[in-house]
Amino acid sequence: METANLQDVMLEFRAGKMLLDGTRVVPDTRKGLVRIGRGEEGLLHFQWLDRSQNIVEDDQIVFPDEALFEKVIQSSGRVYILKFTSDNRKFFFWMQEPSAEGDLEICNSVNTCLNRPLDMMGDDEAEGSVPVPEMSEEATEDDLSSRAGNLVDQSMATDLTGEVTSSAGPVQLEDLQRILRNIQTPVEDPDARIGLGDILKPDLVSPLIETLPVEQTLASYLPEGSQSRADIIELFQSPPFRQQLDTFTHVLRTGQIDLSQFGVDPTKYRFTVVSFLEALEDSVAKASEAETSSMQKDAMDES
Repeated sequence: METANLQDVMLEFRAGKMLLDGTRVVPDTRKGLVRIGRGEEGLLHFQWLDRSQNIVEDDQIVFPDEALFEKVIQSSGRVYILKFTSDNRKFFFWMQEPSAEGDLEICNSVNTCLNRPLDMMGDDEAEGSVPVPEMSEEATEDDLSSRAGNLVDQSMATDLTGEVTSSAGPVQLEDLQRILRNIQTPVEDPDARIGLGDILKPDLVSPLIETLPVEQTLASYLPEGSQSRADIIELFQSPPFRQQLDTFTHVLRTGQIDLSQFGVDPTKYRFTVVSFLEALEDSVAKASEAETSSMQKDAMDES
């Protein structure tokens, strides 16, 4: 697979990877190396190398707060998982450092690197590095073979079924979309911060309720016996109503709404409360014009 050259290496440690074999997760017995660093394009890469040949086999681009590296509690061995929170990708590794005493420090260093903001990627990277201690080749082969054979017990094989993701193959469309979402700098709409709670503040709405005949318009939406102007003002001030405003604001900002039920032109909706209200106002105005035109036409036909 095509891999990126790392401009800055932030962290290295020896670890083998694990593969899916039928319904079991089994260790790849080769000597491996995990390398984390910044690529020439400025993005963070999590790589796995065949240490004996110095060949990068797996290369994952990771954005801040997108992945977590942690120990697999289902295994009694030194097995760790790189788990993405943005999708269902999961990669398993088994530690090949000679001592388990440094595993926790390595794990913490990995998460520090993974969650470092992109604009801080070039700062003090050497501080997060973990030096790889020397091991003799003879001791390495015997020790790794022994540890690899003891890694997968029956409970781990059943609990982790289906949890491995292969990183081989070409870059998928969803990977490109994910990269674009993270590297684009959005231009914030000045209306984006305005919510329904800001517009329907009691001190702004109360004068309108006092002067406009809103009781008849809102009567069908209010409980029986709670349709006076005082009741409406009290409703606008109630915590449940304010909470519903916040909920509907979230729906409007995330686009989780069927615009057709409001007759709103979707081309005028920009995922903000203000754009929705403007589009709704435009829709009501057009409906009113159409009704007026229809009434005038009927009047002319009757005459």
